[in-house]
Amino acid sequence: MAFMPSEYGMIKKTFTVLLSSFLVLSLLVGCSSESVTENKNLASGPIGNAVLDSKTHDSSKVKLAIEDLYYNPNKNYGSLWNSDLFNEKRFKLNIKLNKEEQKEAKLLARSFESHMERGKVFMHYLLTELKERNLPAELAAVPLVESGFKTRARSHANAHGPWQFTRQTGKSFGLSVTDQYDEFYDFVASTEASLTYLEHLYNALGKDWELALVGYNQGEFGVKKLIRRAKAGGVKNINAQTVALSRTARTYLKRFKAYAAILQHPEAFGVEHPAVDNRVAFKRIPTKGRVNSMSEAAKLAGVDLKTLKHLNAGYLTDSLNSSKPHGLLVPMENALRFERAIGLKSIDPNNFDLATAHIETYQVKL
Repeated sequence: MAFMPSEYGMIKKTFTVLLSSFLVLSLLVGCSSESVTENKNLASGPIGNAVLDSKTHDSSKVKLAIEDLYYNPNKNYGSLWNSDLFNEKRFKLNIKLNKEEQKEAKLLARSFESHMERGKVFMHYLLTELKERNLPAELAAVPLVESGFKTRARSHANAHGPWQFTRQTGKSFGLSVTDQYDEFYDFVASTEASLTYLEHLYNALGKDWELALVGYNQGEFGVKKLIRRAKAGGVKNINAQTVALSRTARTYLKRFKAYAAILQHPEAFGVEHPAVDNRVAFKRIPTKGRVNSMSEAAKLAGVDLKTLKHLNAGYLTDSLNSSKPHGLLVPMENALRFERAIGLKSIDPNNFDLATAHIETYQVKL
């Protein structure tokens, strides 16, 4: 069993999901006839779920939850960058760049827009995860530093994926690899593992985010050794400035702070955020027994194959077969078309009868 810090142990979460009278549990993943096992596995993530409070029976909230399951081309969702997910209160690290960091930011700004173009499809999900965990929005800059949002990134140190986990550390935080599927390249799976790891490092390294980030890059126990050495030398106030960090560690912090500053205020560096709607960008749809290949799924969904591969980088071949059900992440604009194409029963958001709806809850262990 993978090691997890005690505060991140087995947690029961109750998802309250709106279902029509002909759907039982399946709305979580857009499916009415998949096995219970696959439904529970896919339901453990936040993608495409209509999550309501367990005591909520308010019809307006129910209707809103249904509408949010599908993309509405006529709706003005507003910009993600003007939403509560990205307001100033979400930035908690109070980063102020020194001259050297400002110089670094000017250099990194040249690649910012191209990196964000790759990452824009994941930004609503990432910022939502950060807010739900009450983590600083600045941590959205970590995959910018680590990989430039390249889902298949691989380093000379044998780190993998957008968050650049080493195999040993990633497996310790729940990521798995098979011949068919590599969760290190799965943005959703690796994000959940990475944020859990960062939370662990923050708590283990004196609740200091700069030291936590150094630990993420250099390793937890190396930083703990430096902290012990500093304390033995009489240092009272332990932080990234008073601990003898390596040049590599200081360079990493400099790059992180630079990217975080650009992400928060790109206009200050002469660049722009990509256009991103303030809405769920993709939905996980079960495919077992319905479609066998990525290329076939792309045609059925009307999605560019390159886009689908970017969203589903965990699949190592064109085949969608894997020992563990992962489903397929499909852009919300194409989700309804894909569900219907593979024979799933989907609620039509334009012709939904609220009177036939009922609420069901179930518990899933994460």
